Amino acid sequence: MSEFFLELFSEEIPANLQSNARNELKEIFQKFLDENDITINSKVKSFSTPNRLVLYIDKIPKEIEKKSLEIRGPSVNSQDMALQGFLKSNQINKSQVYKKTTDKGEFFFFKKPSVKISTHQLFRDNIKKLLAKISWKKSMRWGEHNLYWGRPLKSILAVFDKSILDFNLNHLQSSNKTFVDKNLEENLKKFTEFKNYEKFFKLNNIIIDQELRKDFIIKEIIKA
Repeated sequence: MSEFFLELFSEEIPANLQSNARNELKEIFQKFLDENDITINSKVKSFSTPNRLVLYIDKIPKEIEKKSLEIRGPSVNSQDMALQGFLKSNQINKSQVYKKTTDKGEFFFFKKPSVKISTHQLFRDNIKKLLAKISWKKSMRWGEHNLYWGRPLKSILAVFDKSILDFNLNHLQSSNKTFVDKNLEENLKKFTEFKNYEKFFKLNNIIIDQELRKDFIIKEIIKA
């Protein structure tokens, strides 16, 4: 089983934008898992601090099997160019199609075989599209770059199964490093596991989980 965690480090994001982005990030990735039949033995979790938007998914299968799928093509009464278009779009030849009668008439069909797919590859191929789905109520652009974000985005930490999930988002390249201090951006630290990431920041008085942070603040107020 694999682990994926993502951190999007930016300039300070207002609380309401944090909350919206955090919830959207979780929903977007949950939908991605569902649509690709990726069953995890855990829950999709999302966290945020003023500078960090974090996603964590544990117990992900290393590969999934896409089941065999019957794909309907054009009617057998269609012109030959319709069948040729169907063959081309599915990258198959005529010997792979067959005729089948349905309640709507007789059609050409193709049976797409089952195939095993790497979940690492699925994440890498789709992550940019998934991040682009976050709908900020207000967004900003950083310098001459074309990337719009809730506040200027400065780094992307993306780790799948202890290795960098390699991709770029506009001018930013993913890595396994993040800024330790928002005011000292040259101070970077490498992470390969979420538990070490969370533990490190807790020791440095940064609680990644917003619910735990809320409980901590309430306890401090009560003590005062």
